[in-house]
Amino acid sequence: MSNNKNFFEELNARIAKLEDCEVTRLILGWRASFVLARDNKFGVGFVPDSMKEAHTARPVHTQALIKSSLKKLAALYVSPFPQEFAAATAAVSALLPFNDNNTRLDLIMPLARGDKVAVLGYDRELIPFMREWGWRVAIFDDRFAGRQDCFTLDEFPRGVLEAEWVWLTPEAIRDRRLISNQAALLNKKGCFMQGPGIPALPEIFKNLGVTHLVAPILNLNFNSNICESIEAHIAAGGSPWLCEDILWRVYF
Repeated sequence: MSNNKNFFEELNARIAKLEDCEVTRLILGWRASFVLARDNKFGVGFVPDSMKEAHTARPVHTQALIKSSLKKLAALYVSPFPQEFAAATAAVSALLPFNDNNTRLDLIMPLARGDKVAVLGYDRELIPFMREWGWRVAIFDDRFAGRQDCFTLDEFPRGVLEAEWVWLTPEAIRDRRLISNQAALLNKKGCFMQGPGIPALPEIFKNLGVTHLVAPILNLNFNSNICESIEAHIAAGGSPWLCEDILWRVYF
């Protein structure tokens, strides 16, 4: 798998084998997206950071999104437009959900203790925990370049080469940094790909150097109306990291 065409073609081939369904609800929140299909499949997706680029709704895109099925939305996983990519990631997570064979996130984090970790993007919910886990983080985000341990995105390839571990978000899929850094990622101790909005296809990601997928699952012990609760949380602009109906797990 040497280029982005192969990655997306493989993903599309997997989705093509699945049964399609009409979308009954689509929400693009500030921090995440949500999709619900007529057959009750639902997914939580990734919304690009509006502080990095302005989110503008293009009328032709909006009309296409609200008339799409799950598979039609998933086909937009290749789109560079935030509005389309946010919808696509939710659809992909609904079509290719993660199972129960997982490990708690806090049990995996000591793997990189004491090591240098190249982190793509400054996530205010995660960075404090990474430091508590004993990671020596180098964060690549133009918004915070110059602050403690923060550098420009242009320096990310160098950061990957120097680090022992890498932490990515779906932004690395949208801007193809996952693909362009593939050779370096394959030589790391490991690479985390953080959801939401990533497909449960660890074998595809492993070919690109991703060894651990960090994804949300339902907290079945918390609320009997989980779907409605998650939808309300996302619609109100909430982060999936702070939703009590979502648990974060690691797959590898």
